[in-house]
Amino acid sequence: MLTYILRRLAGTLPTLLGVSILVFVIFNVVGDDPVYLYLGKNATAADVESMRRELGLDKPLVVQYLTSMKQLVTFDLGFSMSAREPISRMFLQGVGPSVAVTLPALVLYSGVSIVLGLACAYWRGTLLDKLIVGGATVGMALSYVAVMIFAQYFLAFVPSQHGWVSFPISGYERGFPDCLPYILLPNLISAFVALGYDTRFFRAVAVEEMNKEYVRTAKAYGAGTRKILFKHVLKNILIPIIARVVVALPLMIAGSFLLESFFVIPGLGYKLLHAIDSADYPVIRAFTMLIALLVVVANALADILNSLVDPRVKLS
Repeated sequence: MLTYILRRLAGTLPTLLGVSILVFVIFNVVGDDPVYLYLGKNATAADVESMRRELGLDKPLVVQYLTSMKQLVTFDLGFSMSAREPISRMFLQGVGPSVAVTLPALVLYSGVSIVLGLACAYWRGTLLDKLIVGGATVGMALSYVAVMIFAQYFLAFVPSQHGWVSFPISGYERGFPDCLPYILLPNLISAFVALGYDTRFFRAVAVEEMNKEYVRTAKAYGAGTRKILFKHVLKNILIPIIARVVVALPLMIAGSFLLESFFVIPGLGYKLLHAIDSADYPVIRAFTMLIALLVVVANALADILNSLVDPRVKLS
């Protein structure tokens, strides 16, 4: 197992190298000139030259790439042009709030959707199955923005106007438990939006498993519903569950632009959105590379967890 884990981690290196080259080409070769994006078209030649030296864009492309790789390895990602602070500090400051508004939601909707998916698979075709699938489909059809506006208005703004207990409309306090009032509503919104998608997915996986011969045999021998679902079926669908859940976390963190901006939560999505608005090239490039790194590591972690769940999984 240790050999497999080491080989799987080593297998991520070519992927990381390819991702780093792709990100570098997008930002340094085919993209717009970040100097003019930041300074504007009316910048003087002296300002442009000074900014190029500050960003290291006056050096050959090979040197620029090696420098960016050195920054990534040492986690010395340079300085933000707009915030004038180290990018590594910005990243570390944003990770906590981003995880706080995504990880609880991931745990909540994953657990609920797994239970609902198993229930739909076991009682497939019944009224319960139709109600759950119909509700999940309606949830999938709702706009993320509409859900945020509705929840913020009816669960935060309206109760506060009447002196009732309500969620904060926006803001964030660092540290536990001070952050709890500010992250509860964003987590509920994230869980509600994702619940329909995952319920449909886990239902499809569970239905396929319920058609296996061993399930029919277990039913014939009088095995109870709980035993069939949670001891047999759930155990055999853990691989797609792990793959979906583990990979979802970095993708949720990377895609939390709307949620963090809407509730003014200073997470990675919020900081990256502001960097895009201000054409802060170093921050955009560094955050893009770090988020890509998180996704690659999450995929490797999913494979490792799959090998622990199912010893038949091997590196091919």
